Amino acid sequence: MGDRAGRSALAPGIARRGRTARGGSGSRTVARPRGIRAAADAALRRLAGAAPGGVPRALEDSSSSIPKTSASAVSAIRLRAPPPCAARVAPLLAALPPVWPVAAQAFRIPVEIVLWRLAVAGAIPELLSFHGRNVDILVGLTAPVVAYACFVRRAWPVGVARWWNWAGIVILLNVVVHAQLSAPTPWRIFETDPPATFIADWPYIWLPGFLVPLAWLLHAVSLRQLRAQR
Repeated sequence: MGDRAGRSALAPGIARRGRTARGGSGSRTVARPRGIRAAADAALRRLAGAAPGGVPRALEDSSSSIPKTSASAVSAIRLRAPPPCAARVAPLLAALPPVWPVAAQAFRIPVEIVLWRLAVAGAIPELLSFHGRNVDILVGLTAPVVAYACFVRRAWPVGVARWWNWAGIVILLNVVVHAQLSAPTPWRIFETDPPATFIADWPYIWLPGFLVPLAWLLHAVSLRQLRAQR
């Protein structure tokens, strides 16, 4: 009887400790997602380079259906490249002679000659050669002239190089658009024979995969340098 009375006396304390342990475990289980969400929120804020109050107030509103972590992600996506990247690129652009990005555009001369020979052989649409609507060879032919006159001889103002770059971008965009609109796709406009499918074959896949982005990059680098000189 004494043992049973002792166990009966100890039972409420054990039960209370059990409930406390279960409650503590439960509170930790509930608190753990909050801690994970807070850590993820802080990490996204650090990646975004935003201050703790950098998220728009409408997104941070507790009544909003968008979670705060998602709001931070949206804020991170909307920001531009981090300043350290631009700080590393700026010295390289400053050290690069401005004549190089302009003169390098002469690579478009052999590219256009190859496209012309392919058009004569019937392998590509004539639309994409300088017999059609592709005048990209003019950019390649004038690149050495502009580079020499603007940056070596300095007979022309640098504004000529600036306008030349913008003209080269428009001409390149014209070629890209005509190639897309003559390809066998649902938005095809130009019914050419043959269609512009050669850019998916080797080695011509280098044209959209490397040479066209290289032309874009050279124009962008040159314009960035000219802007820094103003």
